[in-house]
Amino acid sequence: MKKPKAERKRDREILDLYHKYLTELELEPLFHSFKQWETKDLPYYELTELIHEFHKKNQKIWSTFNGGFGREYLIFRAKKELDMFNERDLKDEVYQRWLESDRIFSDSNE
Repeated sequence: MKKPKAERKRDREILDLYHKYLTELELEPLFHSFKQWETKDLPYYELTELIHEFHKKNQKIWSTFNGGFGREYLIFRAKKELDMFNERDLKDEVYQRWLESDRIFSDSNE
């Protein structure tokens, strides 16, 4: 079933925010590395390695948003990580299963 236009627009906005959030999480340490390089506290060859590492992480982010996961699951992840769940989301059966899976996975990694 196709979602209403307003809901599709909202989903795009949520995904855009999530993409920005994930990218900025990876950019922040690189930004600080540039500052260290600028003050000569970080050699250029280390900075170039960090740039390369960021590029690999950014490619993973790109693939996540371009076929790595289903759109609805990405919207769920975005809402969860950005603390955007609303009352309807918390009652959604699929979201409840994904939340439970996240809890089980988190508990098994502790």
